[in-house]
Amino acid sequence: MLKKIELSELSIQIPHKQLQTKATSRGNTSFLFQTQAVKALKSTMNHPKIYPHFIVTAGDGLDYIEDLLKEVKNDFEKSFSPEKFYFDPESRKISPEETSGSVPLFDRDARKRPFLLDQNPNISSVFGIPGEHTYSAGDIVMANGGFLILPMSRLDKDPALMDLLLSVLSSGEIDFRKLPELLYFRDMDRSIRIPVFARIILFGSEFSLDHLLRKHGLFGKIFKTKIDLEDEAELTPGNISNFSKYIDSLKEEGLPDLDPSAKEVLLRDLLIQNESRTSFSLSFAESKAIYEEAIVLFPGKKSLGANEVEKAIASLDSRYSLPKKKYYEELERGVFNLKFTGSRLGRINALSIYSPFGNYQEYGQVNVISARVLMGSGNFINIEREVNLSGDVHDKGVYVLQSFLKGILSNYSTLGVDISILFEQSHMMVDGDSATVAELLITLSALSGIEIPCNLAVTGSMSQYGEVMPVGAVSRKITAWYEISSLLGNSRDTYHVFLPETNSKELILDKNVQSAIAKKKFTVNSYSHVEDIIPRVLGLPLGKIEKNGKFSENSVMSLIEKRLEPKKEA
Repeated sequence: MLKKIELSELSIQIPHKQLQTKATSRGNTSFLFQTQAVKALKSTMNHPKIYPHFIVTAGDGLDYIEDLLKEVKNDFEKSFSPEKFYFDPESRKISPEETSGSVPLFDRDARKRPFLLDQNPNISSVFGIPGEHTYSAGDIVMANGGFLILPMSRLDKDPALMDLLLSVLSSGEIDFRKLPELLYFRDMDRSIRIPVFARIILFGSEFSLDHLLRKHGLFGKIFKTKIDLEDEAELTPGNISNFSKYIDSLKEEGLPDLDPSAKEVLLRDLLIQNESRTSFSLSFAESKAIYEEAIVLFPGKKSLGANEVEKAIASLDSRYSLPKKKYYEELERGVFNLKFTGSRLGRINALSIYSPFGNYQEYGQVNVISARVLMGSGNFINIEREVNLSGDVHDKGVYVLQSFLKGILSNYSTLGVDISILFEQSHMMVDGDSATVAELLITLSALSGIEIPCNLAVTGSMSQYGEVMPVGAVSRKITAWYEISSLLGNSRDTYHVFLPETNSKELILDKNVQSAIAKKKFTVNSYSHVEDIIPRVLGLPLGKIEKNGKFSENSVMSLIEKRLEPKKEA
């Protein structure tokens, strides 16, 4: 069903009462959102024989691992026991009291510092540096009796380091006779065997973990468990209060406070990051950057409000917006073949996301997609694919489109025409399937001769049966259509955007777009099946085959049938 989204459905109420909650101490507060993960971490740490080494996964790995240390260190040190913590010496046939020259095996006072973090590990830093008949202990030895924490992303890029780490953890010792990776220790006594009593914590993304599991067969046997940290939190009163406490914890002595209105702006920014009205991102690095930017922009202020924070966000956005600025300048110069009034045959405004140099510079674009029908033998031509500018997911979307068309034209053994589709003025790789519905509409337009209005834009993926699937970054795409249609369109016209119904449930739009909706100059519409949107865009229903074997009158398919009949007979 096609549904116009009302302004009331886009509103988000964030009560200031919860944003007035203050942190009771200056301690770490980001793990207020990670209660289950912290519980699992403490349990894993207290069972070294079952889980000697383990993994922590999080989107912002380093930020979270530093918080993790602060959160669990004090609690862990209170219950720290060398006898309980060290691995069973009998299982390795090495006494923990054994020494090899001046090499420290472990520090009996390790309870004071059981964690060692190496952000940029390599073979030398982890396993030590040789000298003249000496050996300078590396991280894995210095961490004996404690934890060594390493990033998976670095290990993924250094297979030799990963293989050596797995070998050492598997044997429980650094044995210079058996490890070819350590041949560079030429001047030392190669009979030295250094026991390893450190536990390893790896942290990073699921992407890095997947790579390591695929590359190293021993990896999954040694790192048998992982703890996932949440990357989003529901917009509940409790979590809003916890967010308020976290923001307060950023304040250092002498720096300004953030009042509830400023916290609300930051929280809304996290909702936008998460593309959700009901849950916000736990990636707090950007919130901290906005706070710091506001401090720089408004020196001497004792308290920062919504106005200051909004200006800080605008300042940061402008700093990273050069590619977007150049794109908008080209739009104003008429470089792109966009049209916002009237109608066109076989052409539609589609929406995409462009990432020039990284996610923080992403912005939405409007793309004209066109379809052309030519005499032929029933071929469907994806021009991007023909010139190697179509990604796998886009190819998949085009094949799904072909399958849907073959289903509704099953009474034709051959169409007698070739259909080509093209992203106009696109000179880079096109990927993703969010243009599949738009490609269907232009194909039906080209086949039927019905023109498509230029005051609308469409986004949406689809199944082989016409059900509409959600797409990514939909709020950003809608904002781009609003900004560009406002920039180049007719101020007297109303502009429309169509998105999958499943996306509408989490849609979050900025104040400018909401204001245009309130003034009835912009509409946002959702749909769940292609048959919902076809009558709105093409003016007629899709149509179905009747008992007489013909498509129902006054439908898109009946027009196509009449245009194809002569070609079918030919």
